[in-house]
Amino acid sequence: MNYRKIAWCSLVFCAPAPGAEVLDIRKDPVIFPVGPFEFAPIFEAAESYNDNIFQQDRFKKASFLTQFHAGGQLALKRQLNRYTLTYTLQSSQYHNSPQDDYVDHFVGGSSHVEFTRRNRLDINLGYLNSHYQRGVFLGRDLLSSTGQAEPDQYRLYSAGAIYRYGRVEAKGNLELKFNVQNYTFQNNPEFTARQERTQFVTTPGFYFRIEPKTTLQAQVENTWVKYRQTEASAFDSIKQRFLFGGTWQYSVKTQFVARVGYLHQEFDNSQFKQFNDATWDLAVNWAPLSYSRLNLTISRDAAPTLASSNIRASDRFRMSWEHDWTPRVKTQLFGARENADNLGVNRQDDYTSFGFDLNYGLRRWLGIGINYSYRSLESSNRDFDFNQNTIMFYITGNPRISDDAQAPWASWY
Repeated sequence: MNYRKIAWCSLVFCAPAPGAEVLDIRKDPVIFPVGPFEFAPIFEAAESYNDNIFQQDRFKKASFLTQFHAGGQLALKRQLNRYTLTYTLQSSQYHNSPQDDYVDHFVGGSSHVEFTRRNRLDINLGYLNSHYQRGVFLGRDLLSSTGQAEPDQYRLYSAGAIYRYGRVEAKGNLELKFNVQNYTFQNNPEFTARQERTQFVTTPGFYFRIEPKTTLQAQVENTWVKYRQTEASAFDSIKQRFLFGGTWQYSVKTQFVARVGYLHQEFDNSQFKQFNDATWDLAVNWAPLSYSRLNLTISRDAAPTLASSNIRASDRFRMSWEHDWTPRVKTQLFGARENADNLGVNRQDDYTSFGFDLNYGLRRWLGIGINYSYRSLESSNRDFDFNQNTIMFYITGNPRISDDAQAPWASWY
């Protein structure tokens, strides 16, 4: 869906004695030197059971699913600069739906360059050859599900850059973010031709530190969507979010992040209505204990669904609680809610998800775990309602690189 160590004492955490050394297998990935480079292998395998693979109650189908992530990351460090090249593949095999089997490939490169103490540049490039699960539409920004005999296959080319001017310790910093994504589909043209598009995002911003633990910021997010098919070009659009906010570190345990502002959305075709609304991103990060972290995010945003004049305005809520019971045992509880109003079709969608993850680190280079997740949609159009339960058993090789690598698939660890 971007997306979690051996002692138990009566099911409560047993804290180590003060000053005692505690093995932390989670800090760094396993790396092999290759000349001037560092190579970190990536491997993850999972077996799961999904009782509704298409996220549609009308065509409910259950299946066991076997998945593999494999690849590696090659890195080069030069003083403060770092360059990486990553390749990963994901193999998915549905035991009860072989037509949905697929192997995805990703190649990505990134760099962090500090020209001077005041000039820093981060660049990310990516190529993804992948597919969408049949039936799924909310995660694709579609208005409704489409019916086809095989998954929609696509290629995504992406490039992004973040330039920051100003010393890290300076009171003021200027920032410019840029991102471009180009989608090209390989099959099912009767459904996918209208979805081929290029998206550009630019976000200039200014940051000012008014106190050692308080920073103000102002940003303008500009998003352009351009479709290649002539019939879909009427839905070309621009969205702007004018945001003001900041960060406040109340204590070493508590941090607040807030951005509030105004949103404006319009289409190139003037016959479609513009949309204006308030928008915000709020977050609270609370770590009451060194081994426990609670995160809460609340946001309001809006965007057009692909190749249509419908605007989906939504409120999103997400909370997660991570707890390191021991250096080897880690749990995560998570839940999310989205209340979406589809203004163009007068439809309300309420999406709910929650679950838990339990992980055990066998070695620094090996982890195993179990994950359960529940998803549901309640819509004013009952044809779209669904409930989905997924339980997964997984094994992760070299867990930390799986978290750090710039790959499109979230780590299971």
